[in-house]
Amino acid sequence: MNDDYINTTAIFGEVKKQILSKEFKYGQLTNLFGRTTVDFSNADLNGAVVLDCTQFCGEIRIKAPAGWHVIPEVTNIFMVVDDKRRNRYVDTDKNKTLILRGVGIFASINIMD
Repeated sequence: MNDDYINTTAIFGEVKKQILSKEFKYGQLTNLFGRTTVDFSNADLNGAVVLDCTQFCGEIRIKAPAGWHVIPEVTNIFMVVDDKRRNRYVDTDKNKTLILRGVGIFASINIMD
């Protein structure tokens, strides 16, 4: 299975994905009253990678290594984006950048260890 790309949809449900790719390229997450958890703990990326997050009344949980630079560029309407990583202030590697794009309405994105 190739997990360099992911595309998930959760409608009144939950999706959990563990990414093992050492060259993750792109992801698209869609939630409608759902939750998606993406675990990048054992993954790697090179350069800037976009994770497109579109949700209404949903939650996205992203488990990202502390050394990754995570940039939220989502449009928030009654939504919160929270980086809860314990070591998020350590030096980040700009060559490992995860860009969060998309729209969230009544939703949340939590970035954690």
